[in-house]
Amino acid sequence: MSASGADDVMSRDAHGWKVPPGQQANGPDEPHHGGEVAGAHSSAPHSHEEWTALLREAGRGLSSLLHPERLIEQAVRLPLGEVADLCILFTSDPSGRPKWTAAVADGTGKPEISRGRWSQRTAAKAVWLTEILEVGSAIAEPAPGDPVEGLVRTLARREGPVGSVRAVPVPGLTGAAGALLVYRHDGYFEESDTDLLTEYAEQVGGALGSAQLYQYQADTASTLKTALQPEPLPEIEHALLGASFRSAIAAERIGGDFYEVREAEAGGEGFDFSFGDVCGKGNDAALLSGMIRQSLQALRLVERDPVSLLEHLNILLTRTDPEKFSTVVLGTATPLPDGGLRILAAGGGHPAPLLVRSGGKVEEMSGLVGGMFVGAIEEAVFHSAETVLAPGETMVVFSDGVTEARNPLRSGEMLGEERLRRLLEGCAGLPAPAVAGRIAQYVGDWLGGGEHDDITVLAVQAPSAQGMLG
Repeated sequence: MSASGADDVMSRDAHGWKVPPGQQANGPDEPHHGGEVAGAHSSAPHSHEEWTALLREAGRGLSSLLHPERLIEQAVRLPLGEVADLCILFTSDPSGRPKWTAAVADGTGKPEISRGRWSQRTAAKAVWLTEILEVGSAIAEPAPGDPVEGLVRTLARREGPVGSVRAVPVPGLTGAAGALLVYRHDGYFEESDTDLLTEYAEQVGGALGSAQLYQYQADTASTLKTALQPEPLPEIEHALLGASFRSAIAAERIGGDFYEVREAEAGGEGFDFSFGDVCGKGNDAALLSGMIRQSLQALRLVERDPVSLLEHLNILLTRTDPEKFSTVVLGTATPLPDGGLRILAAGGGHPAPLLVRSGGKVEEMSGLVGGMFVGAIEEAVFHSAETVLAPGETMVVFSDGVTEARNPLRSGEMLGEERLRRLLEGCAGLPAPAVAGRIAQYVGDWLGGGEHDDITVLAVQAPSAQGMLG
């Protein structure tokens, strides 16, 4: 039926909304109160039973979408053609300001999606929206002069009298999460149509609630993971720093290895560094490494001596969970007048750092080999060692994921410390970032795509005069 033909059997109120046959149209100054506002196509190409089945099936399919905005786009697309020529879903942004997403049927089979926001002042004029979102009305309709009329005209590109509309609530966990408004050029809603739209809106609300919960959990997990990742290395006036980290889980950016470099607290000189490898892998290991990093940051406010720090950290870990422990290297670096660095370090169960001397010789930092794990027993004893890096020399701290990397083409043979030493002999004179990068590349090549533990390297270098200029 044409629009003009529809008007022959349907009356209109003074504002242009269509009114079902037998319902009195409101006068110019009479707003709608409790009347039926229409919106469905009374002569749709499908039977009502087919209509119902199609919309119900479409509504159930929404539960597979876990991205809220994509779900909303699909929710306003689905009623088009079978139910409406225009569908708008009203929700609220985090500040409470109403926002809407609309889909308009354009005859091409590819609905046009539009989005927008209403000011609080505009929303206050939409009494029907307030009735749904705040009062909890099951059905609401726009009154003459309602701002949604202008929105419908704009989106539907209608200059003459508007068709029929119906608005139903989209339920949330604690009330209405939004409002679904549908518009049809011709026809009007009967009671059965309203029931169908209400059922569809309930499916939309359930799916949207699940998607929003999933998004919240994903955002929370992402935030926590970001906080657990190694922090970017600072720029230190008297040193060059380099680091590399590769998680044991390819899809993750976190793990049980950790490193950190911080300038000394006020009154101190030089900088502090920490490096460790906690027991376990994945999220649990990352949480423990994050706790250790935070604990060390707090302890360094009152203590800087590496051995004392390890003793305090050991007590903290054993009293928190005696089954969780870590290997750790803690140290301080103090600049020397000739441009070198004096390193004072203490270790707990961690491989001793390797020192790359200016002539290419590689040696262990003596006194830090082995030792007790941190957090294993409360009576653990830790020792310290001291060395000096001349300008251009580098200290390399690494996790066992480096030396224990296995080559699948050599029957799982480990890389080992000897290969690492030979690699470092060729790194003499390279800046610290290049040293860390070369180790990471070498280990990656050795692995050949095989499984591995967390692989972490920290390089601390007393820069040469050339390095300082570069």
